Amino acid sequence: MGDIKPFSQRQLSQRRSNWLKRNRLLLGGMVIAALVMAAILTGCIFLIAQGEVRWYLIGLAHAATVSAILLLLNTAFFAHDRDAVIHVRGAWGEDNTRSELATAKRRRLIWDSVDSITLESGDIDHLVITRQGGVLAIDSKWRTVVKAEDIISMANSARTAANRATWLTQTLLGADRTAKHRAKVRPVHVTPLVVMWGPTQHDVPEAFERNGVAFIAGRRLREHLRTLEGHPVDRRAARDLARKVTHYRDTAWAAAKAKETAARSSR
Repeated sequence: MGDIKPFSQRQLSQRRSNWLKRNRLLLGGMVIAALVMAAILTGCIFLIAQGEVRWYLIGLAHAATVSAILLLLNTAFFAHDRDAVIHVRGAWGEDNTRSELATAKRRRLIWDSVDSITLESGDIDHLVITRQGGVLAIDSKWRTVVKAEDIISMANSARTAANRATWLTQTLLGADRTAKHRAKVRPVHVTPLVVMWGPTQHDVPEAFERNGVAFIAGRRLREHLRTLEGHPVDRRAARDLARKVTHYRDTAWAAAKAKETAARSSR
């Protein structure tokens, strides 16, 4: 499904929606101010311009007014909700990693990847099915500054995502098999990985690890995928796993949207 948004984008949209609901008077006032401003500008333009130039200037004035109001609303939102900036950066990091993985697939560095998987226990930013390195559970991070405690926190978060990915792959691969044959299913090796974006990616040393979790600068992600080895993945098995994970993600997303729609209609 092309409309599935990363977790950070969903959180940002929800926070912005909640903020607008709490500030209806501010929103209404700014809309009225925009209408008054547009009316004044339109009147002035009618007095000083004629012909096609007049309509061009009117359109330009209206577009500038709308842009100014949207900019002011966005600025007010971020000023009142500082945590929203974290989700903006998170969305940037996830988008960048998604782009890199799409390129890696086209260049046959990996078999496939599935993004933005939501589980009851949490989210998996990116589940990557490599050719020679098993499955990666990637956590995307965008940071301007990183402290020592942040590194530990990110490593723990990545390990948790890998545990979720292990549970998910084992569940999906075992779902079509009877209990008699499940013992013969080859386990999937899942490795946690933190991909750093933003200014701090330039400070990530090569082969840097913390608590058994590798940290990779975003610009070196494709190079890292190219060098993975030790856990080869069969092409047919990769396609089967990608299909099952994608179906699970899309089904979970559709169920969540239906639940959200039902909740709104019941209010």
